[in-house]
Amino acid sequence: MMLNKMNPEELTRKSKEIRQKVIAYRKATRTPHVGSDLSCVEILTTLYYHAMREEDSFILSKGHAVGTLYAILHDTGKIPEQEYFKLEEHPTRNPDYGIEVTSGSLGHGLSIGLGMALADKRNRIYVLLGDGECDEGQVWEAARTTSELGVSNLIAIVDCNGWQGLKPADHLKLDRRFEAFGWTTQRCNGHDCFELTRALELRDYKSPPYVILANTVKAKGLPELEDTLKSHYMVPK
Repeated sequence: MMLNKMNPEELTRKSKEIRQKVIAYRKATRTPHVGSDLSCVEILTTLYYHAMREEDSFILSKGHAVGTLYAILHDTGKIPEQEYFKLEEHPTRNPDYGIEVTSGSLGHGLSIGLGMALADKRNRIYVLLGDGECDEGQVWEAARTTSELGVSNLIAIVDCNGWQGLKPADHLKLDRRFEAFGWTTQRCNGHDCFELTRALELRDYKSPPYVILANTVKAKGLPELEDTLKSHYMVPK
């Protein structure tokens, strides 16, 4: 669902706008998870305003970060103004609004993406996972099957913000784990639109499955909440 393809400088400016929309959305709706939203702003902005084509699909496997997805879909005109502040705390499938998959229960996004990628190999399926979510066994079942079937139009991105549930998340071993299942891995700064565009453009659609491990900061842009567990549960004031 790409509109005009933005360059990295434009993506950086757009990310600031989206970050402000996310904070305003969470404040207005009195809902939590702003920390998870803000760690993936540049990732989703780069996907929607640079990488994705009209026929491509996006799956937000870490559904609690839906504030960023809603902000972008509202910004691009997919979510109507009158519905913007009425949506659920986790995404519910609504093709008219650009929401491809219902999510919230963690661990399912990569499997769903695999099925979609197999169903139509002309399209690219992008899946955003959390680093803590990668503790779910189903993630690795999907990773193994994707590799064994040689699926090349499925692109995974892991938001490595270092937190999960009630404790820090260990994402430092994810490179080796994905590579053990036959994936090509690429590390980048998940808040740098230059690095994100480069990581996405390095993808060779004839090579093994590809995963971008994006190093991010939970609650990026709110200094008092950055890299804290409380940003996962606190409602912005």
